[in-house]
Amino acid sequence: MSKAFLSLLSIILAVFIGFSCQVAEPNNDQSLSITVEDVSCTEAWIKISAKGIDADKQLMLYRNNEFLTAFTMDRTDTLFFDEGLLPSKTYSYKAKLGGFTAAAEAVTMDTTSHNFTWQTFTFGGNGGSSYLKDVAIINENDIWAVGEIHTKDDFDSSGHYLGPYNAVHWNGEVWELKRLMGKSSPLYAVFAFNENDIWFNGVVRWNGIEYSVHLENFPLEPNGDGWRVNAMWGTSSKDFYVVGNNGNIAHYNGSSWTKIESGTTLNINDIWGDYNEKTKEWEILAVCGNILHGWESERVVLRINNTSQATQLNAEGSRWPLSGIWFKPNNKYYVVGSGIYNKYRLVDLVWGANLINITSFHTNKIKGNNINDIIIVGAYGETLHYNGFTWRSYMNETALSNGTYLSVGIKNNLVIAVGYQSARAVITIGQR
Repeated sequence: MSKAFLSLLSIILAVFIGFSCQVAEPNNDQSLSITVEDVSCTEAWIKISAKGIDADKQLMLYRNNEFLTAFTMDRTDTLFFDEGLLPSKTYSYKAKLGGFTAAAEAVTMDTTSHNFTWQTFTFGGNGGSSYLKDVAIINENDIWAVGEIHTKDDFDSSGHYLGPYNAVHWNGEVWELKRLMGKSSPLYAVFAFNENDIWFNGVVRWNGIEYSVHLENFPLEPNGDGWRVNAMWGTSSKDFYVVGNNGNIAHYNGSSWTKIESGTTLNINDIWGDYNEKTKEWEILAVCGNILHGWESERVVLRINNTSQATQLNAEGSRWPLSGIWFKPNNKYYVVGSGIYNKYRLVDLVWGANLINITSFHTNKIKGNNINDIIIVGAYGETLHYNGFTWRSYMNETALSNGTYLSVGIKNNLVIAVGYQSARAVITIGQR
């Protein structure tokens, strides 16, 4: 065998070995991952990401090593929603696609307690119909409720008309009736950032020492029905929103007001906001409808995108005017009124009506500590609590004859519902 042949053979073998090593190297442009985006007591949101893997292959998904589902990955990222889980349990998920495997664990939330004890207080009833329209809980020893409360004190000892009280405050020991700013006109909304930063009817602020009025460029007509503020929400007194009748929305930046175009003339009954971790922005929604006077089609969900304009979202699936809203972004969204409706994401087309049979009474307001601790109140004293797994009605403890709860607040283990019964204002406290 000649040296020339041996040399040629060595070169061929070297090229072949080099080529073989090159094709055996892993392709770093291919990957499969699975992460738990969010959980509730009974649901998990699973994000599956596939990079560079043949899209025609079936992804196999397993829960606790049992086959769950299979589908084609038609895009890089897919969000899978798994429901029917149990509270406070650990679930293992495994995805398989094109020879790749990825795994993750989800721990569902625990439930909260349904064990509330209830106590009801009444106010007024002399000289006119009394009611409480809204409530703000700072802590268990600092609670404000607002409305209109007629008593024998509507007139002083000389017979001069002073007007009704328009607020009541809990100081930890007793309820104190108050006339804020010396005014006898009713108050419809209250919102508290802390004990030294409380807003009434949108323009009256308590700083812990004194009251002040902030009407600088206030865009709503002070003497008309359109000025009526139905609800308030904000991140601070420099980023503050009020909503009212006739489609009115206004934003306060700490020094002046700006009107936000809503695109509707319906009454805006409630507003709520929360921070969206995915978009890194505050998500602010409002609900509209002329309660007791509106047609089924007259209900609107608004998204307040900026301080100049709001956009209308799909309200399909809900019925009649909407009166309350509460949500956690990308997890659970609730609207209430003639029924209780929910969806998991804003992009979902239809509001689910599967909660409509929880109660036969009209529901006015909804609030929550979290998605496993939600309170709803409504007509005839209906009070509902969701603990993340089951709903419970407290009608036997909180019922009102010829009355209704108009609003509610919840903070930690304390619930405050306010409204009226016959001609008297009502506050019902639930303590867990």
